[in-house]
Amino acid sequence: MDEQLRTEFNEWARAGKGESMERGHRPVGEQAIARMNVGSNARVLDVGCGSGWATRLLAGFAINGHVTGIDISDEMIRVAREASQSYANVDFEIASAEQLPFNDNEFTHAFSMESLYYYRNISKALSEIHRVLENGGLFCAVVDLYWENEATHQWIDDLNVPVELLSSEDYRSLFIDAGFTNIRDERLLDPRPVPDDYTSGSFKSREDFVKYREAGSLMIGGEVKK
Repeated sequence: MDEQLRTEFNEWARAGKGESMERGHRPVGEQAIARMNVGSNARVLDVGCGSGWATRLLAGFAINGHVTGIDISDEMIRVAREASQSYANVDFEIASAEQLPFNDNEFTHAFSMESLYYYRNISKALSEIHRVLENGGLFCAVVDLYWENEATHQWIDDLNVPVELLSSEDYRSLFIDAGFTNIRDERLLDPRPVPDDYTSGSFKSREDFVKYREAGSLMIGGEVKK
């Protein structure tokens, strides 16, 4: 398990960043999850679940199924468990995407919100996600930091952990190499207006924030054919 990542995300959890990440990502995450067509009996894996907001959202669709959230950060998992006590169809585990503690074909769907580019070995993670999905399963990932969204490149110097800066075509190639088929990508746009008085946050200027919003988040998905 990547100790550097675990330590950094533990600090994020202690600083309460789980809530701010939910506010930032939820409008796009909801769009991506809606496109996944998660049925009531689905078995879903949320990879890099953080505070568990997407896990809980997915659980609302898989009402007769189950959703498992994993994260490398034990503090994030603690926060997620505390916030999810009223959900009978949800559980959380501390785990790395590159070594999933699950059986082959265990899930019908997998989701990842803003976590792929943190993985040291994205190819291994995608292969593991492919392994735990059943035949006909679907994996959907969303990333904000990618080559075509130039405004996000400034994050690389601000983060305390290494990240991968890949293009949409790079991600497509990685999905293909991992065995996924029917791969498709789409840009998802956050519909919220950019405040006129935006002065701080993830971007150095309001202009950068506007450019980021205009480029949108990259959603990429693939199916499993075994």
